Amino acid sequence: MGVDRVRWGIVATGNISTSFTRDLKLLDDAVATAVASRSQDSADRFAAEHGIEHAYDDYRRLIESGTVDVIYIGTPHPQHYAIARTALQAGVAVLCEKPVTLTAPQARDLIAVAAEHKTLFAEAMWMRTNPVIQALFADLATGVIGEPQQVVADFAFYKPSLPARLLDPALGGGSLMDGGIYPMTFAYMALGRPAELKAVASLNEDNIDLNVAMAWRYDSGAVAALTCGLRSQNPWVASVSGPEGSLQLPNRFHHPEYYVRHTATGAERIDVPAHGLGYHYEAAAVMHALREGQIEVPSLPHTGTLEILELLDETRSQIGVRYPGDDDDLTG
Repeated sequence: MGVDRVRWGIVATGNISTSFTRDLKLLDDAVATAVASRSQDSADRFAAEHGIEHAYDDYRRLIESGTVDVIYIGTPHPQHYAIARTALQAGVAVLCEKPVTLTAPQARDLIAVAAEHKTLFAEAMWMRTNPVIQALFADLATGVIGEPQQVVADFAFYKPSLPARLLDPALGGGSLMDGGIYPMTFAYMALGRPAELKAVASLNEDNIDLNVAMAWRYDSGAVAALTCGLRSQNPWVASVSGPEGSLQLPNRFHHPEYYVRHTATGAERIDVPAHGLGYHYEAAAVMHALREGQIEVPSLPHTGTLEILELLDETRSQIGVRYPGDDDDLTG
């Protein structure tokens, strides 16, 4: 790219953007140079807290400012599509929080726009770039447990007072998009796309999914059992098993500190060096791809992003949850 440090623009000033920006400081070749929020006051406060030079009250002003090479989008889900599309059309690279869009057609469109404008686009599925997760799947690829046959993963939590967005259909609320995407991604990484998906759910009066259970079947004979929800404190664990043993991730499996290999020789804890909150790993992967002139990050592949969204669309169809954009025709 011809620059020593990649200039990041932060879109939104909530908790996830705060965590990402803090981790960005762990990378010597990255610098947050701009932030955008719906209000100038919020942008100014965020800029002052994190030592960011430019603050804007509109994401378009940030994109058009010429002060950034790549933006990180940490807004609520429904806002991702328009912001990402605007940036890609302007030739500004995009790392967008998961899920990148509410629907698969929207994601397919963004991938096409990225290709058209030769601009990098990636989903911020930070679990994929976690060193422990990567070590586990490298281990799996060696055949240490044989051909994987079962995946089990859960991501459910309960708070007496949930953030309003989780219970708002207009904001892509429910457990599936916030939590379910993690077990789904883990199963997808282990087994690929299933041949068959079955899902059941408990919905509230606003058609928000509060509890979801998914079963995936593969032509190989493998299966996956996945759950997510907003009504229980689950273990947040995941495992992949085969005829020779299993690989297990502990509580908060989406950003773990270790995994456990169970084989005929016994159980072995595998610790993998890691630091920070874990967001800088995806940022580093994006910057490497950006410097290589790529429009896709190898560890955050477009196919994976799109196929998970297609599985999310199918799951929502089966359980009866609809979001804005479900009827949009973006294929032409």
